[in-house]
Amino acid sequence: MAVKKIREWRGTAPVLVLVMAIGTIGAGGPARATGVGAQSDSGTRVAAPVRVTATSASNSLASKSIVATCPAGQRVYGAGGEINGAGGNVTMDDVTPSLALNNVLVTGVENGAFAGNWTITAYAICGVNTLNLQRIQFTSVTNSVTPKSVFVGCPSGLRLYGLGGELNGAGGNVFLDDLTPNVGLTGATVTGYENGAFANNWNITGYAICGNPSANMVRRVLTSAVASPLAASATTAACPAGTRVHGVGAELNGALGAVVIDDLRPNVGLLTATATGAENGAFAGNWSVTSYAICSA
Repeated sequence: MAVKKIREWRGTAPVLVLVMAIGTIGAGGPARATGVGAQSDSGTRVAAPVRVTATSASNSLASKSIVATCPAGQRVYGAGGEINGAGGNVTMDDVTPSLALNNVLVTGVENGAFAGNWTITAYAICGVNTLNLQRIQFTSVTNSVTPKSVFVGCPSGLRLYGLGGELNGAGGNVFLDDLTPNVGLTGATVTGYENGAFANNWNITGYAICGNPSANMVRRVLTSAVASPLAASATTAACPAGTRVHGVGAELNGALGAVVIDDLRPNVGLLTATATGAENGAFAGNWSVTSYAICSA
C-alpha cells in the first residue's frame, strides 16, 4: 500500500496507546523519584529502583530539552520520555542516558510549525550501582538515506537493563521508529524514518545500558491491535511478581515515518510500562505499536 504522509496537517491527531498494565502518570514539575528505597548492592541483584521524572515548561517553543537526574549515589538503569499536548506534531529527538549514567536527557522537536503549547517529560529509572554498569553506544553513517537502523550490543557476559536513542541533524524531520531490546537482552536496535522527503544528512545513535546479569531478567512484549483509521487501542500486562521495570522500549509497526512515539514511559511503582504512538497528520495505512519492558529482581 502506498504511504501518504501529510506534514502540514495540524489538527488533534488520533493516538494508539499500549499500556503494560494500568499505572498513574506523576504530575509535571521538578525532578522527583518514586519507588521503594535503595538497598545495598551485591552485584547480582539490582537494588530496588526508583523512577525520577522532570517536565519542561509548557509553551510553543520549537524545541525543548529536559533532564531527569538520579539521586546522589545512584545510577541510571533505564531511560524514557513523554510528549504532552502535541497531538503528533512533536517528535522525541533524544532519549539519552548520560555517559556517567547519572541522568537522562529527553528532547522534543516540532515537525514543522505548530502553534499549540506542549511539554516534554524525561524519565530516569535509577538504583544503586551494580557491577560493570556502563553505557554502550553506536552511531550510524551520516547521509540522507532512510530508514537508518543501528544495533548496539552489550559486552560479552553482560545483559541489557535499559536503552535509548538520539537523532542528529534531523531537525524534527526524522522520527524514532524502534527502540527495541532483543530477546536475549544482549543489545538493542534503534531505527529512524524520515517523515516525507528530507534532503539533509543525518544519523542515529543507539544507547545500551549494560551490567552484570540480575536475577529473573525477562523481556515483556505487548503489541496493540492494527488499526486504520486509528482511534485508540490498549493492552495490559505487567512484570512478573517480585520484579520491577528497569528499562522500557517501543516499536512502531507499519508506520514508515508517519507516526511519532509519543510516550516511552515507566509507570509509577515500576511494575508496568506504557508505549504510545500518535499519527503525524492523516495517515491511511494500518499500523500498531509494541511496548517493551525489561524486568528483573
